[in-house]
Amino acid sequence: MKKVSAAFFSILAVVVSLSNAQAQSCLPVYSVFCSSSDYIDNVSTTGGVTNITNNATGCTGAAPNNYTDYSATQILTIAPGGTFNFTVQAGTVFSQGFRIWLDYNADGDFYDAGEDSWNSGFASTSAFTGSITVPLTATGIAKMRVRCIYAGVPTNPCATATFGETEDYGVVFCTIPTSPTATSPVNACVNNTATLTASGSSGTLTWYNSATGGTPLGTGSSFTTPVLTTVGPDTFWVAGVSGGCNSPYIPVIVNVAGSVSVNLGADTTLCGTAFTLDAGNAGSTYLWSTGAGSQQLSVTQSGNYSVTVLTPLGCIGNDNIVVTLNTPPSYTLGNDTSSCSNNVVLDAGSGYVSYAWSTGGTNQNETISSNDTVAVTVVDANGCVLTDTIEVTLSPAPSVNLGPDIVQCGGTATLDAGNPGSLYFWSNSTSSQTTTVSTSGIYAVNVLTQAGCSGMDTVVVTINNQPVVNLGPDTSICLATVILDAGNPGSTYAWSTSATSQSVTVGSGTYSVTATDPSGCADSDTITVTTNVPPVITATPATTSICSGTPTTLTATGGVTYLWSNNQTGSSTTVSPTTTTSYYVTGTDANGCQASDVVIVNVLPGTTALFTYTLNGVTAQFTNQSSGAVTYSWNFGDSSPTSSLQNPSHVYTQNGVYTVTLTVTGPCGTSTYTQTITITQVGIVDADLANTLSIYPNPNGGVFTVSFEFTNAKDVRVDLTDVTGRIISSEERYGVTSCRNEVGTTDLSNGVYFVRITTVDGSAVQKIVVQK
Repeated sequence: MKKVSAAFFSILAVVVSLSNAQAQSCLPVYSVFCSSSDYIDNVSTTGGVTNITNNATGCTGAAPNNYTDYSATQILTIAPGGTFNFTVQAGTVFSQGFRIWLDYNADGDFYDAGEDSWNSGFASTSAFTGSITVPLTATGIAKMRVRCIYAGVPTNPCATATFGETEDYGVVFCTIPTSPTATSPVNACVNNTATLTASGSSGTLTWYNSATGGTPLGTGSSFTTPVLTTVGPDTFWVAGVSGGCNSPYIPVIVNVAGSVSVNLGADTTLCGTAFTLDAGNAGSTYLWSTGAGSQQLSVTQSGNYSVTVLTPLGCIGNDNIVVTLNTPPSYTLGNDTSSCSNNVVLDAGSGYVSYAWSTGGTNQNETISSNDTVAVTVVDANGCVLTDTIEVTLSPAPSVNLGPDIVQCGGTATLDAGNPGSLYFWSNSTSSQTTTVSTSGIYAVNVLTQAGCSGMDTVVVTINNQPVVNLGPDTSICLATVILDAGNPGSTYAWSTSATSQSVTVGSGTYSVTATDPSGCADSDTITVTTNVPPVITATPATTSICSGTPTTLTATGGVTYLWSNNQTGSSTTVSPTTTTSYYVTGTDANGCQASDVVIVNVLPGTTALFTYTLNGVTAQFTNQSSGAVTYSWNFGDSSPTSSLQNPSHVYTQNGVYTVTLTVTGPCGTSTYTQTITITQVGIVDADLANTLSIYPNPNGGVFTVSFEFTNAKDVRVDLTDVTGRIISSEERYGVTSCRNEVGTTDLSNGVYFVRITTVDGSAVQKIVVQK
């Protein structure tokens, strides 16, 4: 509850100056300093070029005006016709209502048409959000006023109020220029400047050295940078600026090159009469140590040569090289050669810097394995390149290939040594081109050509035994499934069912399997299985509930004969258990196949009435502890209506001893339980509550305010009950000297309710009426 000192009720008027030197027409005045939690705590915007973020400020206004001007530091920049979003929120104790004004014509007041831009419509401690669209006529640099008042909504930007706070913010109304386009990247040389160009913005082209903010370096479509002293990429930015607003900054990258890279290569020694040097960097200006000015220079004698290169950007580079020209010596690879072998090794001689054979080799020696004309090029220590050629004629040994090792299941294998017309010497003492074997072993052959060259090969032949698979004769069984076994442990299996195990479980049908042993040998078999399907036995009801000892009949269908778990036979049995019991039945069909089902007989508990209670002043809260109950009937012993609630509460209006009776009813009977309760607190009233308690509005729509004050701090409980004594809501507070709190909800039905406020000194009860 607010306590307002009389010293704060004088109305003060002050005059403040806007940060843009506009004269403000008025300064808001509040009677009470906002430290009592009536203040603006959060103000923020989104959607502008710049936005306001002013959160958790608390009570910042000076007493008694409660006013703060943030227009110099918190500024919203928005284009005419644009929309921005906002959030405003008061302190967390007392509800505040808000209104926002914008000085669209920047004339220093908020009274022009349309400048009353938004209001919250009601007061709350929660955040308000919304959006405002700026009219196309808005212009200039102005202010936005945010004002709140306690338990209402401001209607005037300057009128006097008791509780609340006012804050002003800066606003810039301007059209955001279009983004320019710029030439990027730009190449430049270190220690030089670069000229940057841009176009296409509706604002003044302005150049910066940072991606946001920064001090302008220059304006216009062309800008010359300062001297670039660092090699590598450098970045400048350009934006369109108009009326205080700027477009997004567009980066322009300047690639700053260092000295020109000139590479004439390593010092060179070679054989010959001329050598061409190339300074690279096409399009540059050149100055050779010989006085030549071309990119390339042909030298015809040994010496030290240098060049200086100047690029169009002004970058300079140079290099030098020592060139030694030698006279080539004589060189020979040797005489042409013939060999009755698979290859011959040629030697290009030692002591050379590099070797390049026509066959692709790069070593001193090269192995030649076919008839060929072979050339080699060598480079000696003086850089001389020498070449010679030799003819190589070979009569190689025959190529004998008996193929990969053979593994097979039974039978014979035929081996072929190839090379028709040769002589053959097999390890099994045969002499034909082919030989047939029927046992496992290692077989070799030596082949001799008519030229006297020989070749040989060896092969391992493994002939394994064949596995046998027998699934047995076709069969008929009185089972849902049967297990088939392919035997031959350690083999791999491929069933017609896609299974890969040695045995499978199957129903009726025709099945086949192939078993493959570790040696790769395989065998197959097929079997037809006929199975009789077991009956479907159904016991009804599946689940039933009875009172203890009550007989019930269970029935089974789907078989020819039946046997129950209580040893009775026949399709039905009558049982009367005293505890929950499961009864099983097994049925047998005409084929002798069996199946089972189960019935669960639930025994319901008896009905027993029992309760406890707690007493708070004149309100009794009853806790039901009955068992097996479905319905409840409470008689509170004071001629009030009975209650059917499971756990009711009841408010007694006269002191006395009352007999409370609970009658419960369940599926298996009815039970009654009574207790006496003594009421002594009726009529004891807290004096502070008697003098200060106020509940309003009354009647109401379901939500109302409870207000009271205490001389000394007390613990207090506030209960809202209906006419039956049922507690609808309850709240306890500790060490309270004053209270002003909303109670109830809009969900309350029309009718009469009671509000009871209880302290250590007594209580007070008031009746309220909900009328919608």
